Amino acid sequence: MALKSKTAKVVAGFAGVAMALSFVVAPAPASAATAEELQAQIASLLAMISQLQSQLNTGGSTAGTGYSFTTNLQLGSKGEAVRQLQIALNRDAATRVALSGAGSPGMETTTFGPATRAAVMKFQAKYGISTTGTVGPLTRAKLNSLVVVTTPTTPTTPTTPTTPAGTGLSIAPGAQPAASLAPESASRVPFTKVVLTASNDGDVTVNSLVVERGGLAQNAVFDGIVLLDENGVQIGIAKTLNSNNQATVGEPFVVPRGTSKTVTVAGNMAATLDSYAGQVAMLSVVAVNTSATVSGSLPITGAAHTINASLAIGTMTTNISSFDPNTSATKEIGTTAYKFSGIRITAGSAEKLRLWSVRWNQAGSASLTTDLANLKVNVDGTDYPVTISADGKYVTATFGSGIVIDKGLSKDIYLSGDIVGGNAAGRTVRFDIANRTDVYATGETYGYGITPPNGSGTASDSTSEFTAGTPWFHGSLVTVSAGTATTIAKATSVPSQNIAVNVPNQPLGGYDTDIKGEPITVQSTTFFFTSSIAATGNLLTNVTLVDSNGSVVAGPVDATLVGGTNQKVVFSDTITYPVGKRTYTLKGKVPTTFTSGATIIASTTPSADWTTVKGQTTGNTITLTNGQFAMNTMTVKGAALAITVSSDPSAQTIVPG
Repeated sequence: MALKSKTAKVVAGFAGVAMALSFVVAPAPASAATAEELQAQIASLLAMISQLQSQLNTGGSTAGTGYSFTTNLQLGSKGEAVRQLQIALNRDAATRVALSGAGSPGMETTTFGPATRAAVMKFQAKYGISTTGTVGPLTRAKLNSLVVVTTPTTPTTPTTPTTPAGTGLSIAPGAQPAASLAPESASRVPFTKVVLTASNDGDVTVNSLVVERGGLAQNAVFDGIVLLDENGVQIGIAKTLNSNNQATVGEPFVVPRGTSKTVTVAGNMAATLDSYAGQVAMLSVVAVNTSATVSGSLPITGAAHTINASLAIGTMTTNISSFDPNTSATKEIGTTAYKFSGIRITAGSAEKLRLWSVRWNQAGSASLTTDLANLKVNVDGTDYPVTISADGKYVTATFGSGIVIDKGLSKDIYLSGDIVGGNAAGRTVRFDIANRTDVYATGETYGYGITPPNGSGTASDSTSEFTAGTPWFHGSLVTVSAGTATTIAKATSVPSQNIAVNVPNQPLGGYDTDIKGEPITVQSTTFFFTSSIAATGNLLTNVTLVDSNGSVVAGPVDATLVGGTNQKVVFSDTITYPVGKRTYTLKGKVPTTFTSGATIIASTTPSADWTTVKGQTTGNTITLTNGQFAMNTMTVKGAALAITVSSDPSAQTIVPG
């Protein structure tokens, strides 16, 4: 039987391979793989055949050998456990799921359908288990006992063939900008365009371009050199020229196989150019950093721009946005739509501005991809998505056709997002703007990029600041914390009231919790009860803790004596407090030894009486700072007493009838 099962799997494997081969040799469209790639894929499929043959010859088992079934399965269940169940059932011809197609040997699925249910019933009938068609504890135990322990073979998971790296990259001049003026403080002045084309054998990663300053000019005319993509979005950060008049610009980007990408080398001009007016500067691409073989004639030189110190282009002033927190803060995991950083831009009187993009640098230790989510930039109530740089440090928002800021008017731009990472506790978030030119706006009259002014402050994590150095805008620091209990106090919704003796589930007190960030768990909780009479012999019994839905979350337990009049209850149940505000009520039975008019006051000190407090998501220890608090007073009534409710809810009294 086992041999037949293995043979069937191999046959099914051959059938799958044959189907795969039929796809490989089908007529290909114009952009299909090369002959070499097809041969490589065929070789991979032949290796699969060899592996299947090896399984048959050596007695190795298929995927699923040694699998342990730990959960119940039934009609409608989905997942890997279902696939492993079908594999186990298919080992026996008497319990096979299907002879061909989905569910058959070698073609098991992750869906528990009618055919799987029928096979489970056959399995149960064979081994004397009630034929329910549901995989419960008995069926799981039998399945686990029948697992064949042999040398496992790693199942071959079909994968999409990866595109090999391209071996060639050609570079050629693009349509160069016309020679013009390079005014002081102008940003992203285009100098040289190049076209990069990847070979047909694969994608090519370009790590950076090497740019050299030429012409009758000095390096000081440039505040920085940047690389722009086809949409004018900056690739990487601005770089300054070295003593060899060169700068390496850009960050890794991919040119897909057989396609071209045009990039522009641009210059951010210095704020003051009076000493250099009339000089003529050029920027040439002299090298491409890539693992592919580069073809084409280098250097490539574009426009020769004349340095100008007299043209009055547009200006802007900047301030901290009212949406910016402007203070350091601690925020819990689970915080949503937090406004991390914001600036306000005001257009000068020379010309209107058109805002194109803003680029932020996450200078903290939190990850942009695992600790933060839903990052977006808001302008005038409209949210704009962001892109994350290849190095995972920068986020850039682009504003489509641009946002026009009229002369003398302002726009607030702020970045917000969620804190989500389960391991983010203790990490930090600080969204800076590294360079002035990371805010890109152009003048509506002359079209030059407008550079914001330098700040004058000193970077401080406790506030936001425009600085005179780097970063240009220093955001406020956010420290990520795990769950916290911001408030644990008596509940006004569980007021002082009269309670009966020898009756279960009498309210003994209530308290509110306000949990932030993530649910917290408390492994042991102690409550104390102070009564107006000495408690001897009989004590509070069947004490439970009930949530706002009426569900018991801890207990029942009986109280024990603490001194002459006090009692205490220790809940050893692990209590989970969810995020948000919740009310909890202590309930129990009061003994007949409590006379009419006696009072009971429940209290606890969370910082001392609640032990092993942890975040449910992160597992981090939570420190509770709440001191002792007493809950509202409960007053015992007798069987023949009339109840009079006092106007003072903290001191109810009983008047004999």
